[in-house]
Amino acid sequence: KTAEQIAFFGGSFTGIDIKKQNEYLSLAQEYIRKGLVKSIRLSTRPDYIDADTVQRLISYGVKNIELGAQSMDEEVLHLSKRGHTSQNVEKAAEIINGSGVILGLQMMTGLPGDTPQKCLYTARRFKELGAKETRIYPTVVLRGTYLEKMLEKGEYTPQSVEDAVEISAKLYRFFTQNGISVLRIGLPDGEDLRKNYIAGAYHPSLGEMVISRD
Repeated sequence: KTAEQIAFFGGSFTGIDIKKQNEYLSLAQEYIRKGLVKSIRLSTRPDYIDADTVQRLISYGVKNIELGAQSMDEEVLHLSKRGHTSQNVEKAAEIINGSGVILGLQMMTGLPGDTPQKCLYTARRFKELGAKETRIYPTVVLRGTYLEKMLEKGEYTPQSVEDAVEISAKLYRFFTQNGISVLRIGLPDGEDLRKNYIAGAYHPSLGEMVISRD
């Protein structure tokens, strides 16, 4: 039986050394040639995408690119020190859509400066930008991060599980009603996450809680 895809997640794929990218992609491409998988999926930052990069990815069999947009609100992006702007997301989305690759846009709720209204604005912009897929990640504060320092200084109030479920249910409803597939809600459970968790909207069954709320 042919598997659907090989996926490269856990970081910004197009931000690593290009030789290493091509090495990984070549290995994955062999599985496509052998008929063991259909295509490749990867995630990256919106400011790490350009037309040449997308064409190179396509040549290896990439069919889905997910961008870690996180928010389309400039204040949220600035306060969260994302290092990219909403314009970066818009430009990357245009390039990906124009190439025929399926666009995914990932978002986070509860970031610094975020509100439910800003989350819904981000969702509407995802639709306007032509996203076909999304992931909803309520913010979790992890040990050793800048967000932990903001929390210690009283500069950040973490989102509660209940608040995350409430807004995520609204987002889930919006996306599904507009034909956008919600691939995941909440971080996957794991020992590293539990060990480094400080605060925020983490629950091992968050996705089920959201869908049942909807």
